[in-house]
Amino acid sequence: MSKKVRILSLDGGGIRGIIPATVLEYVEKQLIEKTNNPNARLADFFDIIVGTSTGGILACFYLTPNPENGVNTPSSKYIASQALELYSKKGKLIFTDAKKHPWFGLRQLFNATRFSAKNIEKILEEEFGNLKFSNLIKPCVVTTYDMNKQSSFFFNSREKKDKKRNFYLKDVARSTSAAPTYFPPAIIKNIATNKLMINLDGGVFANNPAMCAFAECRNTIFEQKKYPNANDMLFLSIGTGGGQLRFPKILKVGFWDVIKWAKAAPDIMMDGSIDTVDYQMKQIFGTFNGNPQFNYKRIDVPLDKRHYDTDMSNASDKNIKALKEAGKEALNDALQESEYSYGLDHFINQLIENG
Repeated sequence: MSKKVRILSLDGGGIRGIIPATVLEYVEKQLIEKTNNPNARLADFFDIIVGTSTGGILACFYLTPNPENGVNTPSSKYIASQALELYSKKGKLIFTDAKKHPWFGLRQLFNATRFSAKNIEKILEEEFGNLKFSNLIKPCVVTTYDMNKQSSFFFNSREKKDKKRNFYLKDVARSTSAAPTYFPPAIIKNIATNKLMINLDGGVFANNPAMCAFAECRNTIFEQKKYPNANDMLFLSIGTGGGQLRFPKILKVGFWDVIKWAKAAPDIMMDGSIDTVDYQMKQIFGTFNGNPQFNYKRIDVPLDKRHYDTDMSNASDKNIKALKEAGKEALNDALQESEYSYGLDHFINQLIENG
C-alpha cells in the first residue's frame, strides 16, 4: 500500500494565530521525541502546507529553508516555538504600536484602515529578506484576493514555469494578511513579469482553506501518489478559534439598522464559511470504505473555552495570555479519541509512518 500524502491546512485569524502555533509546537516536539531526532521539523512530516492570512504566515515560517544546509542540520530555519514567539513578542509591534489614532474620529471618513503596514512589513523583511516563495522546502499554497482581476488568487511555491509567476516570500505573507479595514492592500510585484498586483487578505473568501488545499492536492503529482483522492490523504486542519459572535438585541434582529447589519454580516459570513468547509471535508473523507474519515482531523478551540477578545488585532498581554490558554484547550481537546476521529498523538504517529 502506498504512503499517504500528508497535508496541513491553517486558518486565518490575526493574532489568534497563537492558537495553531501552540498546537503545532506540541506536534513538532512529539515528532522530535518519537523519532529520536533533534533536527526533526514540521516541514519533514508534511508534503504540502496551505494557509490563509495568519495561517499563510505560519506556513511560510515552517517551510523557510535553513541557510546552514549541512548533513546534521535541520531542514527548516525555524523551530515551531519561534513562530509562536513571533506572535507573543511582536504582536504588539504589528498591531498596537501600528494603530492609527483618529483625530476626533474624522480619519475614518477618509481612510478606514486601522493599522499602518510599516511594522509588519519590517518584520517580514527581517525574517524573510529577499527569499523567493519558490525557495520554500516543500510545496506551499497561500491565498489572497487579486483586486486587479477581482478574483481569488493562489500563490503556489511550485508554480509551473509557463505561468510566469514568482514572488518574494515577504510579499506573499504581506498579501495574505492584508485584511480589509485592518491593513491597507498589499501592492507587490510579480518578479517574473514585473507586473504589479494589489492584494487583499485571503480570508475574504477562504478563511478556512481546507477545501482549497484538497482541490490543489487532487490536481498535484506527489511522490507517493499522482492526483490523490481523500483515501490517499492524511489531512490536518487547524482553526484559530473564531465564532464568538455576539449580536446586539438578537431577538430584535428584524429591526436592526444598517450599522448593526454592517457590523454583523462579515462575522456571520466568515464564521459560516469556516464551519461549512469543515462539514464538506468530513463528508468527502467519509465517502470511502475503511473509515477514511479518520484521515481527516480538524482542531479548534471548543466553544465553551473561547475566553478571549473577539478582536483579532488585540495584542495586549492579557489577550495573548488568554490565547495561549485557548491554544492549550484546543490541544487538550485534540488529544482525545472519539468514535469518528483519532486523537492527535495517534495522528502524529501516522505522520511518521507515512514519511
